Amino acid sequence: MSRDTVIEMREACTCMRLRRAGRRVTQLYDRHLASVGLTSGQHGLLARLQGASLQGKPALPIGTLAELHGMDPTTLTRNLKLLLDAKLVRNGRDDADRRVRTVALTEAGRKRLTEAAPEWRKAQREVESALGTEAMLALNGLLDLANAKLPA
Repeated sequence: MSRDTVIEMREACTCMRLRRAGRRVTQLYDRHLASVGLTSGQHGLLARLQGASLQGKPALPIGTLAELHGMDPTTLTRNLKLLLDAKLVRNGRDDADRRVRTVALTEAGRKRLTEAAPEWRKAQREVESALGTEAMLALNGLLDLANAKLPA
């Protein structure tokens, strides 16, 4: 492989840039959410389940939750284990198809999500302060565009 190719791969790689930025943002949110015993990933799952509940869906099938969260069902199941052990979520079965496993937010999960809200807001403000409002909104828009246009 040529030196130019190696330099190009190192300097122009969108994937490496996204992963590095993603790790920094994740670490920032994790620092804030640690005080309520959550990681940013766990917070995201609880928030997604709460959002579904507010839309009249008290439980979501594992496949649907995995798709909404951008991960495969096996990874999601592994990530849900700590939330299940802490009784922040519970497993269930779909009423229409008993073979389908569902996940629902428990009352303890709702309470933890409420406790986490101020810490999440602090993290959000820290990102906005570091990037500036305009850049943060532009970044969010580009990330939404990438999620919509790139194949899964």
